[in-house]
This record gives sequence, C-alpha cells and structure tokens, in this order.
Amino acid sequence: MPVAAGVALAQGKTEGVLMSRIRVEIYSDFQCPGCKALHESTVKALRDEYVASGRIQLVHREFPLPMHAYAREAACLACAADKLGWYRKVSDALFQDQQIWAANGQLDAALAKVLKPAEITKLRTLAKDPAVIAQVEADLALGKKVPIDQTPTMIVTHKGQMQPLKGAISYPIFKRYIDMLLATQ
Repeated sequence: MPVAAGVALAQGKTEGVLMSRIRVEIYSDFQCPGCKALHESTVKALRDEYVASGRIQLVHREFPLPMHAYAREAACLACAADKLGWYRKVSDALFQDQQIWAANGQLDAALAKVLKPAEITKLRTLAKDPAVIAQVEADLALGKKVPIDQTPTMIVTHKGQMQPLKGAISYPIFKRYIDMLLATQ
C-alpha cells in the first residue's frame, strides 16, 4: 500500500526524540485485539530498547473503528490522559483489560487500576472537551488520508521514506527491520 504523498503530519502523542532517525506512527484502536497484541508484545519492548535510547520517535494515533462500540470513548480518554501526562499508564491499562471493558463498556474499571477516583473524574471531564474530541477526529482524518485500512498499522519513516506495516507484527521481526534501517547510512 503506498502512503499518500504530502500527507501533513499532525502532532500526535509522541514519545522519544523529535530528531530520531526513525519515526514510527502507530494507528490503533483500543478495542482491537490485534492492536492489543501489538501494544503488549511489540510497543512496550520498542519503548524500552529504541525510544528510551533516542533512536526512534514513537507517535500514537487514535483510529477507533466504527464496529467497536467503546473504541471512540477509549480514544477520547487516552487523548485526555495525554493532556494530563498519563497517556502511557492509561493506554497500558485500557489494552490490558480490553477483553473485560470491550464486553461491558465499563472502562472505569480498567482506569481504576492506575488512577484514583478523583483522577478518573478529572479524566472523564477532560475527555468531553471539544479539543480532545477534535484530536481523535484529527487522527482519524490523517489516517484516512494515508490511507489506513486496518488496525493496527504502523507507518515507519526513515530517510523521508514512509513504509506501512499492517497487523500485529512480533517484536523479534520488527526489531530485525528496525536494526536493518539503523544500519543504513
């Protein structure tokens, strides 16, 4: 799948150094089982090995699919959490308990594992802010321009070239790919 030329990159929720040699944008849906698998098996290890060392910039993009009843709400909560400096712990909690809240819509149970009741209230209020909702919409619009046709999709940018990678790619395979890119001058 070619990536649309000239797609402007919105800010996104970023981790790592802006001037890293490689940028990995992850289009994800909190209610998608494949996104959960990618997050738990690959993203966490990627953060530890490459983002923490400044070799990769990681950008999270919300791409809630219409078929997932609670995905948009989860995306808004995650974007609100980013504004409060809690994105990582909230996204980790949402993915960890995905099977439970995806069945009953009770996202607060997952949030309660990492936030105090007053923090959940603050997060829920902020998640209704038009600016937070607009951030989710901006991620969706950007993904449609790329175009993203499934979640998860990672867009790896290296030396100005954008390469889409679809599905829950295992960490050992993704690591080999990243190491190959880093080895090129």
